[in-house]
Amino acid sequence: MRSSSRANKFLAVNMTFFCILVLLLLSVPCASFQHPALLAGQHLPIPAHQQKQYASSASSSSQLFLFEKNTDYSRQVLLREEAESPFRKVRFFLYASLAGGATISLVVSGTRVLAAWNGINTDLLDESLQNVAVDVGGLIVLGFLNNQDVKAQESRRKRASKGADLARLVVRASPRLKDPLLDASVANDLSFSTSLASLRRGRGIEKRVVIAAGGAEKIQQVLEEATRLDASFQSTDLLLVPVIAPSGQAPQYEGELPQCVALPAGNGWKALIDDEMQEAAGQGVDVESNGFCIVLKKNGRVGQRTSGISLMPMVGDVEQRQASGLDVKNI
Repeated sequence: MRSSSRANKFLAVNMTFFCILVLLLLSVPCASFQHPALLAGQHLPIPAHQQKQYASSASSSSQLFLFEKNTDYSRQVLLREEAESPFRKVRFFLYASLAGGATISLVVSGTRVLAAWNGINTDLLDESLQNVAVDVGGLIVLGFLNNQDVKAQESRRKRASKGADLARLVVRASPRLKDPLLDASVANDLSFSTSLASLRRGRGIEKRVVIAAGGAEKIQQVLEEATRLDASFQSTDLLLVPVIAPSGQAPQYEGELPQCVALPAGNGWKALIDDEMQEAAGQGVDVESNGFCIVLKKNGRVGQRTSGISLMPMVGDVEQRQASGLDVKNI
């Protein structure tokens, strides 16, 4: 009897470690499950008759797995997060199943311990105490893994949501950005506005957008530097969007805008600058004096955030990659 009990306990411990190993393997991102449009930072088109169905299914899915946070995000954000982590739902199900099994086992083992302390089946006390320790340890590990998964899910959703907000922002640029062959005299009399989403790869105007924010004086200096680097910016597909912090407004500029500069227009820029200024302030960055940059890659995703605004190194980095024959389409 005792050898059979030991064998069962050994089997239970091995199964626990096997399930944990499976959870760790499922946590590895799998690029083959990601839709090419999502990998490129684009939104998947959803037919109108399926939009309501998808929203309700996403809500019910969040309620089915009790360990998952039920938050409100757009269907595009939910789709992107699920494409980046296709096995997260499976892991949440395993967390719930394993935690339920461990809880039942803990109740049984705890009852045996209480019975042994009261003189009933005292020969099972040591074994029951070990089972209680294993069950409690398993619940702690499952709780930790679940908490990490929930945090990772929320982080991905926030990042995707911020990316969607960035894509909706509007800029005003020279018409020659869209049509470089347009005569300068004609361009002065025309205006051209577009969203940042239209500057992504495969949408006609492919640009690496550099959002530079700082005080009015700092932004004026950046504008002057960008004007001098206009030809280099065009050859490296860089586009500067100068934003005055904290107002989120465009700087004053007289005459035709260089092709390498687009000014912020419309709503949403102040909310972006306020959010980024909070993060920068937490890192000790003096935004008004030194400024900061957000560089968007051609697929629309944030490539880097920098404290300070240094345009020449950005140009030099792309030119160096071009000269070395390295890929410059995905940076």
